Amino acid sequence: MISGFNGLSPMGVTKQAFKDFGEDDMSTHAAALTYRVLLAIFPFLIFILTLLGALNMEKFINAILEEARVALSADLYTQFESILEQVQTGANGGLLSFGLLLALWSAAGGVRSVMHALNVAYDVEEERPLLRKYVASIVYTVGLALILLAAILLMFLGPQSIEWLAGQIGLGEVFVNIWTWLRYPAAIVLMVLAVALIYYFFPNVDQPFRIVSPGSLIAVVVWVIATLAVSVYLSNFGNYNATYGSLAGVIALLFYLFVSSAILLLGAEVNAVIFKADSHTDKSNVESDKVDEAQENATT
Repeated sequence: MISGFNGLSPMGVTKQAFKDFGEDDMSTHAAALTYRVLLAIFPFLIFILTLLGALNMEKFINAILEEARVALSADLYTQFESILEQVQTGANGGLLSFGLLLALWSAAGGVRSVMHALNVAYDVEEERPLLRKYVASIVYTVGLALILLAAILLMFLGPQSIEWLAGQIGLGEVFVNIWTWLRYPAAIVLMVLAVALIYYFFPNVDQPFRIVSPGSLIAVVVWVIATLAVSVYLSNFGNYNATYGSLAGVIALLFYLFVSSAILLLGAEVNAVIFKADSHTDKSNVESDKVDEAQENATT
């Protein structure tokens, strides 16, 4: 028996999760989440880059550019570099505040979209008051943003960037070497934590918190594989320029966000299948106990 499946067949749970994914129309929810995330990305990027510019961290920005050149496709890198240059030339406090507020509001809308999608997966109604739901979505957004930002920094801040940071705070070459070896495992751990928090807090159900659940494990593993697959495809086989022209980079980003959103919701469906099976078992046991108690009372 595999831990977390509570005696259920992993293959059976996975098949049911895919079936529920289609019946719950999760692809539509993934598309809505993609739209919300896209709205939040660029304001958040403006906020981060403006903040770095205000702190006179131009060398650090240049180091990020070098890392992005390796990590991103040519189209996405060109657009990323263009946005970065525009923000650097026009950085100011008003832009900083506007970027933060717009990113927060857009991301909170994305969080509420996920909350609704997970309620659909668990077959429950949203009973939390509207004000509480909005406040919770903002709190969840800030917490998840910090975790995801840390994970992204771990993955994309390579030796060149961390060497600059290490020099600023007086750390030596040993720290840079440790960072190079441990940044990817640490980033994956943070991603698992973020997904576990989403699966625990977002649906309107009472369930135990588990950092590693079948759904979160499947979601993170499949997301890592999908990320590598999409990167290889876009670098070697995808010819978006021929179809979309100057919008190729944006289309590629939309495609990647949609795939990531769908994987997140699929993991939720896996956990929902296990949760509903456990709830049905508990309900059956309660009803059986009531029948036994009634029979005992009738006998006495």
